[in-house]
Amino acid sequence: MRSLTLALLAAFVTLTAVAQTDPLRAAPADKAFAKLRGITQFYIDVTTSENRGEDADLRGEIRDGMELELRRANLTPKSVEGLSPEAATPLLLIEVRFDRGLGRYTADVNLSVRDNATISRNKEAVLAQSYGETRRALGTSDTALNREVKARSRELVLEIIEGMKRLK
Repeated sequence: MRSLTLALLAAFVTLTAVAQTDPLRAAPADKAFAKLRGITQFYIDVTTSENRGEDADLRGEIRDGMELELRRANLTPKSVEGLSPEAATPLLLIEVRFDRGLGRYTADVNLSVRDNATISRNKEAVLAQSYGETRRALGTSDTALNREVKARSRELVLEIIEGMKRLK
């Protein structure tokens, strides 16, 4: 009994010594947000794969939700309208790709951040995607799908805000 206790104690001491000497590394999730350090403003844009009248309303509602969450996090949202892609950086973009069919209502909601890269190709600056995340929305009707798309969009924006707050 005593030898078992000593063996467990020795294993515990060895493991704690290794854990203390191993330097702390950033979690993989934090590495994704490291490229966003220091950003205080975002140009925001929402695109959809279909250009229906109902989708214009959906884009507006998603854009309003993004703007609200950014303002709550003390990030300045700016409109991208009338600007070139190079001038509208960093760009927080939500793309919604619908897949509607007979009894099928799904959409992929993709959030990406595009920023100017320091790499140059053919002597020109390049816009690079510094962050990207995708979620799938499922619904039983157009109304339910739109509600799910808005919820997934909000989740993605909140996730990026929380990741940026962890780095501060």
